[in-house]
Amino acid sequence: MAGAPPGCDPAGVPPGFGLCDSCRHQRLVRNTRGSTFSLCGRSRTDPRYPKYPRVPVRACPGHEPGPERGEPAAVSDAAARAWRS
Repeated sequence: MAGAPPGCDPAGVPPGFGLCDSCRHQRLVRNTRGSTFSLCGRSRTDPRYPKYPRVPVRACPGHEPGPERGEPAAVSDAAARAWRS
């Protein structure tokens, strides 16, 4: 199957993560079932930030502009599991 899944942009990123979509701390985690989750990189060092924030995020004091939409770093299932360790 070619192209992005239905409802996603050309890079395969689903719409609706809100402010996280433009944040440099966002990491997209894709599971083996094809679901994509928005992981907050700030959660690793600051307990005030949830690892997987409720979306869409409309306000965040830790937001820092990052890459253009469609370019956030993707994280594999294995990397996400290692993050939890």
